[in-house]
Amino acid sequence: MLHLRGGTRKERMYDPKFEIRCDASPNGQLHVKSHALSVAISQPISANNEHESWQSVLIICEESPEGLHTTKVIICHPQWDQNLQIACIKSRTPGPQFPQGTFEIDLKTTHL
Repeated sequence: MLHLRGGTRKERMYDPKFEIRCDASPNGQLHVKSHALSVAISQPISANNEHESWQSVLIICEESPEGLHTTKVIICHPQWDQNLQIACIKSRTPGPQFPQGTFEIDLKTTHL
């Protein structure tokens, strides 16, 4: 979800907070900057003699209305009732309301 703080929407569109670089050689590459990102990584699994692709890792990047940038790393398993967040990274660039920038890494696991 994108929340706008100050400035016009057009001005904010040129100030992305997150960036992803993906190399899927030999099939291609991706380099994108955006205000929010969601990445799902799938891999093949076999269940009941059937093969399917399962989203095993999710990465979600969001900016809060207060300007806090959060990246969550979530792992998934087909036999689990809940997904498991294994990392939460928070950052904030210095500004008038927050003269000190922050960068925090929380590796506490959380069931979602």
